[in-house]
Amino acid sequence: MKQFSVLTLNWNGKEVLPDMIESLSEQIAALGGNLIIFDNNSTDDSDTDAINRWGNKDWFTLIKSTENLGFAGGANHAIKDIDAEIIVLANSDTVFLPGSLECLLKTVQNHPKAGIIGPKLLWPDGSLQPSLRDFPFPGKLIAEHIPLLNRKSAIKSLHKNAQFVDWLVGAVMVFRRELFLDVGGFDEDFFFYHEETELQYRLFKSGFSSFFEPGAVVIHVEGASARKMFGRETYLKYIKAKLLFLDKHGYFCSKLVFRLFMGGLQLSRLFLGFVCPALSNRDIRFTAKYCRKALKEIFSRN
Repeated sequence: MKQFSVLTLNWNGKEVLPDMIESLSEQIAALGGNLIIFDNNSTDDSDTDAINRWGNKDWFTLIKSTENLGFAGGANHAIKDIDAEIIVLANSDTVFLPGSLECLLKTVQNHPKAGIIGPKLLWPDGSLQPSLRDFPFPGKLIAEHIPLLNRKSAIKSLHKNAQFVDWLVGAVMVFRRELFLDVGGFDEDFFFYHEETELQYRLFKSGFSSFFEPGAVVIHVEGASARKMFGRETYLKYIKAKLLFLDKHGYFCSKLVFRLFMGGLQLSRLFLGFVCPALSNRDIRFTAKYCRKALKEIFSRN
């Protein structure tokens, strides 16, 4: 059994996958692990290009699925057959800075009660990409959107110190394979978004909190595959995913509170977009078309 395997799910990642693999090639080879690409039935030849470029490397494997299983389904399918103690599950639109993989692997060994370990994420321009989050229950979501109250929200953290958190954005997730399987893996009801949130909540309930390791740094494009699938309206998918999370783990009336607050927030964005067209031009969430679709998602029956 290998100490670790890096697993990447790929769907039409022609523009991003080569940079991801290149950033890890030397690190994986030096540390004695392997890289597994699980291809979710890509149609852009990104899988073929990867095989042509790295197929002769002993640390490289590509598995081709005949259908798009989504993130949760694809990851579950691949992980059950991986023979490694530690899984580094990384999005195809990530780039690992030198030494980051080794840092994450050491953190796993040093924190046996950590369920998921994640690195500091940066935008491609080098600025911080906030990746710490509170569990998406209505009270915390409301506080996150209210000035003064949101100072204590995880997303507002400076992201400088190693710490346990509610959950981490799942661009890179490092975990023990056995623990992942013990809690049942990803919930495949989540096809896109918040599958990592739901998994980390179950791990938290089992006594294994998520841990943020800022010593490991990864550049994250964010949403490369999602934008190809859903276009500029990928934010809408978060609404449905949050409602599904509350269906499974919410308290009494939590979905109602969520709908009322998010409905009010969306109406305020609609108003602001109307009185300040520059907002609409800069952020799709302030456009009338998006707001109508968002309100439909918020108040649809699930």
